[in-house]
Order: sequence, then C-alpha cells, then structure tokens
Amino acid sequence: MMTRRTHIVGAGLAGLSAALAVTAAGGEAILYEAAPQAGGRCRTLSPANGFCHDNGTHVLFGANRRAMAFLCAVGARERWIEPEPSGLPIHDARTGQTRRVGLSPWSWLLPSRRPEGLGLLDLGCLLRLAFSSADRPVADLFGRRPILHSLIEPLTVAVLNTPAKAASSQRLGCAVRRLLRPGSGRLLVARQGLNEDLVEPALRTLGARGASLLTGQRLRAVLTNHGRAIGLVLTDRTVALGPEDQVILALPPWEIARLLPDLPVPERFEAILNVHYRIGGLDRPRFVGSIGTLAQWVLIRDTHASVTVSAAGALIDRDADEIAGLIWREIAPRLQALGVDADPDRRPEARVVKEKRATIRQAASPLPQPPVLPLANVALAGDWIGSLPATIESAILSGEQAAAALDHARRTRLPAATPHSLKVEDAA
Repeated sequence: MMTRRTHIVGAGLAGLSAALAVTAAGGEAILYEAAPQAGGRCRTLSPANGFCHDNGTHVLFGANRRAMAFLCAVGARERWIEPEPSGLPIHDARTGQTRRVGLSPWSWLLPSRRPEGLGLLDLGCLLRLAFSSADRPVADLFGRRPILHSLIEPLTVAVLNTPAKAASSQRLGCAVRRLLRPGSGRLLVARQGLNEDLVEPALRTLGARGASLLTGQRLRAVLTNHGRAIGLVLTDRTVALGPEDQVILALPPWEIARLLPDLPVPERFEAILNVHYRIGGLDRPRFVGSIGTLAQWVLIRDTHASVTVSAAGALIDRDADEIAGLIWREIAPRLQALGVDADPDRRPEARVVKEKRATIRQAASPLPQPPVLPLANVALAGDWIGSLPATIESAILSGEQAAAALDHARRTRLPAATPHSLKVEDAA
C-alpha cells in the first residue's frame, strides 16, 4: 500500500487518474495545475457572458474500460448517456443522404446499420487492420475502396486525429479490436457537460480522500540530485521533496522537453478546431456525423451546438469568423432536420476554439518515447505516452500506470531511467 506523498503536476485526466490511483491505495496526493481549473482538454469553458460549453465534443465508447471504471469510481457513470442508441447518423454531403451506422461490426448484420459500400472484401481489410503485425498508413490497407470514404477516414481522424493517408494502422487497430467485443460500440456523451459529469465528480472524490488541488501553479523547474527529484519550482513556491516523496508529471510532451531536455518526446502534433453556436437546442443531447464537409461531428445540447474538426491543420490558421460562417451554412440544414430552429443565412453567436497541438501526430512511424520512470522517484503520464491512441482512455490508463510504476519501483528498487514494463495491449 502506498503511504507516501505524491506530487502530481498537471490536473488533466491523466493527473486526476493518477491521484485517484494514489489515494485509492492509501497514499496522499497533491495536484498542481497551471490553469485556473482542472480537466485539461476535457473541461467546460465558462466565460463572463454566460455562454458555457465544453471545449470540444468529447465522447467515450463502451470499449473504454478504464474510462468506465474511472466514472464508476467517482460516481459519475450514470451521467454519461447514449445519444444515438439506434446507430450514429452520418450525412454524406456528396450524395445528400443520411444513414445510421452501427459502431460495432456486429451491428452490421443488420443491412440498415452497415456503412455505405461495405462488402465482403472490406471485412478482410478490417481484420488486417485489427490484427496487423506491421505498422503502415491506414489508407494503404483499403486503397480506393468506398469504405475508406464512408467509414475508415472518419473513424481514423476521430480516434487518431491524423489523416488516414498517414495514420498508424497499429494504433487504430487497438481501437478496432476493442470494438469487436459485443456492447463495446456504444457511444456515450456527458449529459450536462465535462465539468459537471466528469471533472467535478473526480475532484469531489479526491477531496473526500484528503487530496488537494493548487491551481495557477506552473512547474518552472525540477530540481534533481543523483538521479532523483529533490524539489519542484512552481509559480510562487518551491516544494522541497522528502526522501519518500514521489512525483508524477502529467504534462504534454513539449513541457517534458522543457523540464527534462534529455528525454526523447514526440515533436509533431495535429490540430483540432471546435466551433460552438449559441442556439436553442434539444432537451436530450444528439450526436451526428458528416462526410464531405468541414464539420465532422456535431453535438447538440439544450443551449448550443458544438462542431469538431479533427486533423484541422489546413483550417486552423483561417479567420475565426470566416470559419464559423462556413461551418454554420453546412450544419444548419442538418440541425433543421433534427427539429432545431437554424437559419443558414442567420448565423448565431459563435465561439471558435483552436488547439494547434491538440494531440501528437499518430503516424505510421516510430514515435520518440521517454521511459515511464525518467528519475528514481518521478513518473510520466499523459495520453501521448505509449503505443495506444491518444484519447481519454489512454490518458486515464497512463495515470494509473504512472502510480503503479512508482509503487513497483519503490518495492523492487528499480533503477532510474529504466522503462517499467506494463501490459497495455487492448487498452485502446
């Protein structure tokens, strides 16, 4: 059982997961966050004008076992609901047709739930994707087959935030294998929002366990001596580490490169762009997809509609007002079909959120990876660590693994800078 103090830098989902693991084992956790609030990329934005919305259209799948366990641990599982139980509505702008697509291959036994153009040869391609031993660009497995347009490209950019022509087949294969399990293809969204249904329940649970959160605390430096961290230099304080103290750095790769410059970290990133429209929405959340448009996914809530564009490098530097206008004209007819009052010629108030380094670029090539334990009493966490898709699931898993790695190193006196081998297969 952990009884020591663990200093966790970064209160995104990886940091929150690490704190839950530490406190569940009886240890003490202190979280330090540079931003004014916890949650990282999974947070609700609450500006002064009252237009509150999540920073993006984050979803979970039934296959995300660690994320489901996280929700259960903080008492928030019932807050996540299935907006499209009959299959995900996908509108194809090329044909003008909307089709409900099942997210589990087993649902494709019903012709009405199959992706458009799916044939027997495509099933073989999907199996090669799921169980490929060699990494290659996802698009190379499907050539010019119609399924690349109707399913594979949207799935790839949604999961890996990288275009299929470059994306890693092995990383996507991890997710596809999970979807083969019955019930794993259920898509879930937060009923109210990420703060209310994810971050705040986690903070309440941690508070009840005696953990503390200090916001506005950017880590300026890690002080080291003989392969150990001995101090943390933060915004307005320096924390001296005792001989039994541990540290988890749940930070993005560029921050790790700044703090521990000798470590190898990924250096290429992909952007995500979100546009939020303030409208009278729907009583129950809806989630719909689109092919052949700038808008890829639309989440409709009671007070607004949120649009996500993944792998948005070609769009991210364009004028925000121009982007909001283009996407509104695309989605307004789809919103009207769902019963929303949406005039394509009258764009509502909009907010554009640009994240130029939303995730690492998950291409079919080896990525620089640091050891999980770069120092004897320091572990790393983050959705970018390891070989899994950089998602909520991998962020939560990485926090758990960081806590376990430190505990294992303490018990076995594992030398510093030796990667701790942990089973990560099937955790997409």
